[in-house]
Amino acid sequence: MNDRYINREVSWLAFNRRVLEEAQDQATPLLERAKFLAIVSSNLDEFVMVRYPELRAIVAGTETVPNYVGDPRADLAVVRAHMRSLVDDQGRCWRDEIVPALAAVGTVLVGATQWSEIDREAVRRLYLDKLEPVLTPLGVDPARPFPLLANRGLHVAVRLAAEKGGAMRHALVSVPLGSRFVALPGDPGRWSLTDEIVEAHLGTLFPGFQVLGSCRFRLTRDGTLDIDEEETSDLLSEIEQELSSREHGTPVRLELADGADVEVVTWLRAALAIPDEDVFAVDVVLDLTLLFGLGDRVQGEALRDAPLTVVRYPSEEQWEDPFARIREGEFILHHPYQSFAPVVELAQRAAADPAVLAIKQTLYRVSGDSPLVKALIEAARAGKQVTVLIELKARFDEAANIRWARRLEEAGAHVVYGLVGYKVHAKLLMIIRRESDGIRRYLHLGTGNYNDKTARLYTDLSYFTCNEAVGRDVAALFNMLTGYSEPPHWERLAVAPLTLRSSFVAWIRREADLARAGKGGRIIAKFNSLVDFAIVDELYAASQAGVEIDLIVRGMCILRAGVKGLSETIRVRSLIGRFLEHHRIYYFANQETATSRPVVAMASADWMSRNLDRRVECLVRIEDETLQERLLGLLDIALADNTQARVMGPDGVYVRLQPPKRKAAVSTVVAWTAEAQAHAQAKPLARKSGPRFRPVVRPKV
Repeated sequence: MNDRYINREVSWLAFNRRVLEEAQDQATPLLERAKFLAIVSSNLDEFVMVRYPELRAIVAGTETVPNYVGDPRADLAVVRAHMRSLVDDQGRCWRDEIVPALAAVGTVLVGATQWSEIDREAVRRLYLDKLEPVLTPLGVDPARPFPLLANRGLHVAVRLAAEKGGAMRHALVSVPLGSRFVALPGDPGRWSLTDEIVEAHLGTLFPGFQVLGSCRFRLTRDGTLDIDEEETSDLLSEIEQELSSREHGTPVRLELADGADVEVVTWLRAALAIPDEDVFAVDVVLDLTLLFGLGDRVQGEALRDAPLTVVRYPSEEQWEDPFARIREGEFILHHPYQSFAPVVELAQRAAADPAVLAIKQTLYRVSGDSPLVKALIEAARAGKQVTVLIELKARFDEAANIRWARRLEEAGAHVVYGLVGYKVHAKLLMIIRRESDGIRRYLHLGTGNYNDKTARLYTDLSYFTCNEAVGRDVAALFNMLTGYSEPPHWERLAVAPLTLRSSFVAWIRREADLARAGKGGRIIAKFNSLVDFAIVDELYAASQAGVEIDLIVRGMCILRAGVKGLSETIRVRSLIGRFLEHHRIYYFANQETATSRPVVAMASADWMSRNLDRRVECLVRIEDETLQERLLGLLDIALADNTQARVMGPDGVYVRLQPPKRKAAVSTVVAWTAEAQAHAQAKPLARKSGPRFRPVVRPKV
């Protein structure tokens, strides 16, 4: 980090270390601690596939980043050191804390060196019956070049010598995909791993040869796609072709299991052209993402978080006619504390409702068996006009989105694959319905994806409305996405890459002007990442003008908080805990006069350059005072948290808060659960539905 900004990669690794702290926290239930270790590995995999190759390319001179802040070569060395430290500490947590704790509840991973004779016989039979038939030994020599190994797969490299003499040989064996856990005989809870079983029985694959040494390893490749959107005539086919190249990407990390044969490692490094700095010797289980499946094998309610009390709002009775409920008054749902089911059911009711004329929706990431997409398919088959913008370039979801796109097209929906040069990240659903007194638009705008699975794990917001101003804006945005219309005047939305950045800058500067005029200045923002230099500079200037600023940033943050003369009035906190903090809420007080209205908004966008300049994003200003109060109440709870919150110091280091001795502990999970219950019990306010728009038709003759 320099005096003004924190390196974004170092900031991301610091975020992953905060995730690791949850695994290290003995107050966290045991299986949840194991899950956090798996999340650390999964997060680091994505970092190595996406961010790390870019930094290496900048150092190598094969890629340039305009206005890069810092020394790329020095940054790369720091990032590598942080990665290694993170992996070491993760392994230490597993070995010294989680393994003994699992053993205490009767769950043990038994390594090959610890197998009893009974274990060995059981493992041998399983190997011969189920594993050996699907294994393919791959020799490597001048006639058989080094094969293409699956990205993030587990493999075994072998050093061989013919029993009758001859030159030393090398070979490779890929471990079958699927669950790695194999139950051992005896007491329940004894497990071994398929990769260890394969390595222990290598001799059966090479009759006539002696196994001199072996090494279990895992390879991570550059996962970025190289797509020329301007030149391609078929984006879907182009992405399909590029997806296969992701598995062929340049190797960027080699992970080695404990006990690896030194000569085999030397041969592997040379064959893969991986520098020593990118080789990670792991002295515990290779690839701890396997711990995602541990919960299916270990029983005990005390080992897990208590089930979340998910509130159903509106009630099933109120939601029997969702369109009538929305006409009664707009409302916001807070997931996962309030069920995501109303979002799914709105689409399903729209598909079946003969009064619905058309449905338009954006999709970025959806579940593999998405009920929302199925509803859109049913609507198209029923003859409704269904338009879906499905973002094929959603990283690591490209293949799933291509499958859904084809199914939607087969059903008769009009599918748009995205925009050339931009990812469409806005979360929008518009239903157009004919009613007795005209046509009305019903809208859902969200901060998170239309994914019914992650909606149980991510904190997000859903906004339901039939407000005409919002409807005009959303309709205009869909017209821009599917056609060539000129950008309209936005009434309630701010849209990237058109007006969102300028709106944020204007709102920040207005608070600074008010602070300079002695009228106060206040900004609260909750989002995922802050890595845009221009926004950081605006916040620094506002702080120096006297604006009080609270930022709740889950992940990366390049801003330095609380630095004298630079950011004294800026406070940055990060909430890491049971759920992934994903909603984006923005508040600008605008206390110019007694009648001035604040800006209270929810959005799909973070304060990142990609969100503001290279994506289509949507922010909606919430004008209803009751809904404004609710969003500000959620922010107040986040700022009061003293159990899951970490606060950034001027040195960029996050320190976890501890509840003061005379002050009660405040947990966002507990407080937001109570808030969701209270919200569901409150009676909805009767509101006027506002003006309707009516089509002009020719009178009957």
